[in-house]
Amino acid sequence: MGEITLKHVEEELRRLPAKRLRQVLLFVQFLEHIEEQGEELDGEDQDLWNAVLAHQQYRSEHSDETPEVFDTPDSFLKATKNW
Repeated sequence: MGEITLKHVEEELRRLPAKRLRQVLLFVQFLEHIEEQGEELDGEDQDLWNAVLAHQQYRSEHSDETPEVFDTPDSFLKATKNW
């Protein structure tokens, strides 16, 4: 994946729909919680983290299944005009 810079993170956050930003914040809070726990995760925290890792692995192996993202309603309408 390479190095991820703060600039890259900011650019990607700007691309997200507003409703997704809350999910990003919740995930960041989860990561902060894990960091506070140290390396020793227990029970549900470990299960949640394992689910995150499994999801990332699946997405990397099945990139063709990633849904197309449209930045604006107009871009969606243009892409689906002939459906």
